[in-house]
Amino acid sequence: MLLYKSTLGNGGSLLDLSKKTELGVKRSKETWFGKIANIFSRGSFGDEIWEELEELLVSADVGVETTRKLMSKVKERVKTDRLAEVSQIREALKEEMISLLSISSSRPPVSCHSGCREGSPQVILVVGVNGSGKTTSIAKLAYDLTSQGKRVILAAADTFRAAAIEQLKHWGGKVGAEVVAHQPGGDPGAVAYDAVQAAIAAMLKR
Repeated sequence: MLLYKSTLGNGGSLLDLSKKTELGVKRSKETWFGKIANIFSRGSFGDEIWEELEELLVSADVGVETTRKLMSKVKERVKTDRLAEVSQIREALKEEMISLLSISSSRPPVSCHSGCREGSPQVILVVGVNGSGKTTSIAKLAYDLTSQGKRVILAAADTFRAAAIEQLKHWGGKVGAEVVAHQPGGDPGAVAYDAVQAAIAAMLKR
């Protein structure tokens, strides 16, 4: 996650960022999404297809526990709603994935407490499968923003991948961005929370 105080600037900068983002996700579209499309292009959905889909989700870093939960929900819908068409199963998978990503409204968002100046830290959350270039992209974004005179705080929320924290610290030092990090294996949510709090504290000091 990357935090900075203000917007990216003019429309041209936003357009450039949009183009870079599109290029960044191109690999995922051509590989993971292509394989998903191939699975759902088949005429039937037997046990072997379910196993293949499960393996694909795990290989895409969805996680074993999350994948099992997702597959269980989709299979239950297939049984309960009597979904027979491949297109119906695909739509059920899509809806359940969106449901898993939804944020509960009962959880209070991080907010700027009383006394905070107008405006709040702007947050960019960078997610993607291993090897897709997240850290390098973060470094480029951080460099672009610090070059514009903005203060950048990087949150090393990838706490489970070996050397991920040190890698982000290295790039943070190169581009002049502060890095908030915990111990390897720590709670990613706690890292993100501390980074937001650090950004709010930095704004209050100005």
